[in-house]
Amino acid sequence: MEPCDLVSVELRLDRIEAELANELPPHMRAVARAYARGTELPPAPDVVHRAVTLATARDALAHPILADRGLALLRLVVPIALEADPAVTAARAARPTWDALAALARAREAAATARFGHGAIELLHCLHGTATVDVNLVATPPPVLPPPIAGWAEPDGITLDNAAISHVWDAIRARHGVSGAVRFEHTDSARPRTFVVQPRGEVVVVIPAQIATPADRFMVLHELGHVLAALAMPAGIPRVVDEAAAAYLARAIERVDDAEGAWHSAAAGPARLRRGILARVLDHIERRIAHAPPAIADRPAERPPWALWHDPGAQAAYLAAEAMADAIERAVGPAPVPGALAEALAAQREPIDRLGATIL
Repeated sequence: MEPCDLVSVELRLDRIEAELANELPPHMRAVARAYARGTELPPAPDVVHRAVTLATARDALAHPILADRGLALLRLVVPIALEADPAVTAARAARPTWDALAALARAREAAATARFGHGAIELLHCLHGTATVDVNLVATPPPVLPPPIAGWAEPDGITLDNAAISHVWDAIRARHGVSGAVRFEHTDSARPRTFVVQPRGEVVVVIPAQIATPADRFMVLHELGHVLAALAMPAGIPRVVDEAAAAYLARAIERVDDAEGAWHSAAAGPARLRRGILARVLDHIERRIAHAPPAIADRPAERPPWALWHDPGAQAAYLAAEAMADAIERAVGPAPVPGALAEALAAQREPIDRLGATIL
């Protein structure tokens, strides 16, 4: 493109990023509060929905010096654009059943194909780094899901309070050399979740009001891995890299000498293996459900899991993240020097960003 085209795209990108920098932080704080309390989530800022925002992000991919910024913006707005499609919105409002999930998947596929020329799952996988999941994992039926791990989701006599969480975060922050504001919101009903208010600056973490089981402790460590990634890396982290950071950090619960004493659980290793199989089961279903609901014998539950309904494409990210966490652990070990984990995550991100910049 001509230099004037580059300048035009850069100016549009500057204006959009400035507007997002002003509007997203208060929005994300409000979303985190509403999510934790189970109230209606506030709508995303108008700038996220504007056609010019998406067009500018796509135009930026054509310029190497703007591609990273364009890709980060695409990772923000593409999922929002898909879920805002009227047919998707209508399908998502239905009662969650397997047949309804198939209809929702078809609506997402149609919306993505019409707008971006790719199916929804293909598009999300490529944007977030899971397009290269081992083909042997996705081409063959997954193994039978084993029963829940005994003792994993039951109280084990260990209850952790705010002081214990702050203590373990301080240890993680010091070990990895990151800084930023971290605030915890407690919930009685919502799933643990991390909300990035400002990359490398501010994060809100929603965690259980009571942390009394090994599964609770794992979820807190997992979310702290997301916090670590958010404070160590620039905006637009690919989902698989974000999940790899969380998977890597949460493995501390499996190590007696690295789990802050009360955080350790002997059930953590078997639970991780079961999560991997469950992710394979759900990913196998998700890749095919737009064509037909799974047979009754292949359904892992009576109703579709929350993730398949609300978080399309996540299962492949979980699968790829565990393999990436293995590679990172081999490279830096379980107790790296400050900055080493961030460098390892950046090295994993670079080829994913190159691939993602070619999708649209």
